[in-house]
Amino acid sequence: MFRMIAKNHGGGCAMLARQIDDKTIELLGTAFICHDKGYLLTAAHTFSLKDKLGFVPPAPVDQFNSSQLNNFSFLPVSVAQFDAANDVALLKIATAVAVAVPPNIFGSDDLAPVGASVCYLGFPHAHNGQHALKVSGTILGSKVLAPNGTKQLVLDSMAEAGNSGGPLLDLASNRIIGVISRRFSPAGNGASIRIGNHALGTESMISYATAISHALALLTAEGLHV
Repeated sequence: MFRMIAKNHGGGCAMLARQIDDKTIELLGTAFICHDKGYLLTAAHTFSLKDKLGFVPPAPVDQFNSSQLNNFSFLPVSVAQFDAANDVALLKIATAVAVAVPPNIFGSDDLAPVGASVCYLGFPHAHNGQHALKVSGTILGSKVLAPNGTKQLVLDSMAEAGNSGGPLLDLASNRIIGVISRRFSPAGNGASIRIGNHALGTESMISYATAISHALALLTAEGLHV
């Protein structure tokens, strides 16, 4: 099942980046192609609306790719739709490029059962120099409503910062049911004890994905058929 996920969806995952200057980009997280008209989805918290955004095109999944790239192709994107409350954003590729999207890629977050086997794709440590796509498997631990009403899928997994914006897929259907948001931090936004740059008490094996229905609402607002 994981092989089919990688085959069908790995080629659509890219590293999200912002341009610092003419020669420098900063890697921010993961984005994935969601529509053949040149659109990508990602997590809204990964960037600022002032950023000059783009993405690094993906490499073929099944070949041996360099874990650390020295040169990057950078394709600019614009922000088409932005939903900070639900942590999803829709991006539009600035130039005309050929985009292939598998049919029926989206599933239902309502129908996905708790305990289901799921996986997510992304670049967990892209900002630390690891640039190869990684497939990670886990289970859907629970489905919750955030205080603001956001539907969230709770994962029994430590999703790293670079995974934010990547797709969450139901293994049984091979369809996308969420967008990886962030890892749960027991310390919240309060004070913490630090050793070097690491805050004690911030590690957990719980991560959140935003339900795909919130992302699909952005495609609908953009006038895209899904």
